[in-house]
Amino acid sequence: MTKSLTVTVLLVLLSFTAHAAEQITREQIKQVISATDTASMDHNTAVIGTYLGDSFERIIEFPYEDQMATVQLNKIEYLQLVDEGWARISYYDQRRDNLEIHIMPDGLSGKSHSTITENIVIDGVKITSRFREYSTYQLENGRPVITQVSGHTLIGDTTPR
Repeated sequence: MTKSLTVTVLLVLLSFTAHAAEQITREQIKQVISATDTASMDHNTAVIGTYLGDSFERIIEFPYEDQMATVQLNKIEYLQLVDEGWARISYYDQRRDNLEIHIMPDGLSGKSHSTITENIVIDGVKITSRFREYSTYQLENGRPVITQVSGHTLIGDTTPR
């Protein structure tokens, strides 16, 4: 009886240790955000891709003919779209405000919410857009990665007058 109790306690303690090693932190999420923001400013799609999880999904919502259209892209599709976009943009700047980071109660994943303001020049036309971005994060092979980005995207100049 004592031997089985000791083995049970040992297994429980070892599982807590293994579980604790896989928990994500706010600091890790901040580092991912900083790295992907810098890569965006540098138009570096490859670096962005290193911070996207294998199961990454990008959900894009935008107004289309008086309705909201939704597009879902996997990691490869999203990176191709971003890479193609850089070729059309002669100027790009972004600012992230109102950042909130939340770790889920189990500690295995986290979420961030922020407001992104982008200034873009495409074909000589300056466009400023603002959207609320919602992202989820988890550890993949011990590294923090983004697993999903979604949010309501407004097309055109959304800067308040």
